[in-house]
This record gives sequence, structure tokens and C-alpha cells, in this order.
Amino acid sequence: MKISLLKLNEGLNRLNFQFKPVDLGLSEKEETLRLFPNEINADIEVQKFSDKFFIKVNLFTIAHCTCDRCLDEFEQNLENTFQLVYSRQVRYQFENEEYRSLSEDMTEIDLSNDIRENLLLMIPMKQLCQDDCLGLCSLCGTNLNIKACNCEQYLIDPRWETLKNLQ
Repeated sequence: MKISLLKLNEGLNRLNFQFKPVDLGLSEKEETLRLFPNEINADIEVQKFSDKFFIKVNLFTIAHCTCDRCLDEFEQNLENTFQLVYSRQVRYQFENEEYRSLSEDMTEIDLSNDIRENLLLMIPMKQLCQDDCLGLCSLCGTNLNIKACNCEQYLIDPRWETLKNLQ
């Protein structure tokens, strides 16, 4: 996703992009396509001040997830905001990753890598259909969100059962 620097007006510029994960260079594997079946929306604000470009990107999509506890499939809203600063002034040494320098001959900024990275960071490490998901019974496999099972929940390993008699 490229932003043409020549078409930007001085001051605030608002842009909106919609694209598929494949457009960002994400693989066309079934897993990726299943996770991101919907388009990704990017609302971008670019503030141009002479040779500096302040960019704010709001990403939004709906991911198709599988709960890590109960294995039910659900859809989850993913939303993230990140900011970048581009400058043509080479006298600054940027140590921060959000600050980037532009050469004098650059006419566009490609945000694809930054959007791809932030999109992947939006995926929660633990995907839960609800915060209080009870998961599956470890003995019979019943989904405890739907119904309770009659399994004895406190089974003791037979190797440790003799310790129960010590007092």
C-alpha cells in the first residue's frame, strides 16, 4: 500500500484503504485465509509539514478464530493504531523504529510492511470465545459452556494416593 507524496496537500490528509491479506504479502495458505476472510480497513491520516510526514494508521478487520479452550469458532474484531514519522532531513539520526528518513528522490511511501507487522501483532496469543470460557472436560470432552458433565473432577494419580492417608 503506497502513498504518493506528490498528491499530498500541506496539512492534514485523510486516506482510506481496503485490501486483502494477500495484498500485504501474507501467504495464501488455507490457515491465513481462514483467519482473515474479510477485508482489512486502514484509515490513514497524513500530516504534511514541508519535508516531514506524520502518519497515523488505524487498522480494523474481523478475524475468524478458534477458541483455545472449547474449540468453538467465533469472529473477533481486531483493531490497532500505530504512528510513523518520515522526514527528508538527513541531519537527524533516528534510533526509534517509528522514525524513518526519506531520500530526496522518493515520491511515495510504502506502508505494506508496517501494516503487515501490525496486523499480525493484533492477533491475540490466547484466543478465547469469551473471557470466562470453561473449555472442555479433560476426561469426557464435553463443552462445559453448553452443559456440565458428571465426571469426577478430582481424580488422584494412583501413585500419590497413599499420601492421602498421611497426617
